Amino acid sequence: MLDIIVGDRLGSVSYFRRLASGDIDLIAEPLIEVAGKAISLGYNSAPCVVDWNNDNLPDLVAGKLEGIPTGLHLYINEGVTGAPLFTETDTVFCSGEPIQLYTTYPDFGDLNNDGLADLIVGSTTGRVACYINSGTADLPLFEEFEDLVADGEVIVFYSYVRPSICDWNEDGTPDILLADYSGEVYLYLGEPAGGVQEAQTAYPLQLNLSNPAVDLICATIELQDAAEVSVALYSVEGRLQFRESFGLLNSGIHPLQMDIRHIPAGVYLIIGSAGEETVSRSVVILD
Repeated sequence: MLDIIVGDRLGSVSYFRRLASGDIDLIAEPLIEVAGKAISLGYNSAPCVVDWNNDNLPDLVAGKLEGIPTGLHLYINEGVTGAPLFTETDTVFCSGEPIQLYTTYPDFGDLNNDGLADLIVGSTTGRVACYINSGTADLPLFEEFEDLVADGEVIVFYSYVRPSICDWNEDGTPDILLADYSGEVYLYLGEPAGGVQEAQTAYPLQLNLSNPAVDLICATIELQDAAEVSVALYSVEGRLQFRESFGLLNSGIHPLQMDIRHIPAGVYLIIGSAGEETVSRSVVILD
């Protein structure tokens, strides 16, 4: 069963082990350590699990806020199946030099169908750097990079791009999901001959809101189809503050208002749900 590896604002890497009791049942394990000490990357750790050296053990490549002296760290698993062990910190190189991008978000996948894991990296540039693996399965080698292109144009977002490689439409060709600073998620479908098509919004549900908010959160929600709509507010610790249902709404744009006079000032996460779709936004509540 798949577990969850999570980075955080403080630069550590957390491990949530999935329990046999169900798909959504997990337990928090101690922070992942290297040489007996918890991983500490400064700020904004962004770990990715990959079998770097083809030994059937999960290794880690982690991005972080600072790009100098390196933006990507490599942790080789020297343990055994079921008991990972990381003893050293290494660096991911391109052409023999550290990859020096800021606020890096790495992911791996076979983009050119040669059986080797290639690397993509989102960063503050707003672009997605693609490093094709010219080495072997046992010893990856990255000698150059290109920014990802869709329909002949370089993919450019405002900043803080978070890419993920998947096969969204299950056609055997890798697709790419991208999130950016706005919190929206975009889907780029891969073409069998290489390259990616123009972006589609992977989650078409739109939620816009007043920010910061005092007494009321005023928002609009845009639906492509009629759906049951509800909104929930969570603290940064994950505690539910309130949930409000707005019933069945037709397709289109709808105004929403939520009374927050009983909510203490602070930063919160608001999650809008429409049928099976959800969208999240952060909101600052003032006295």
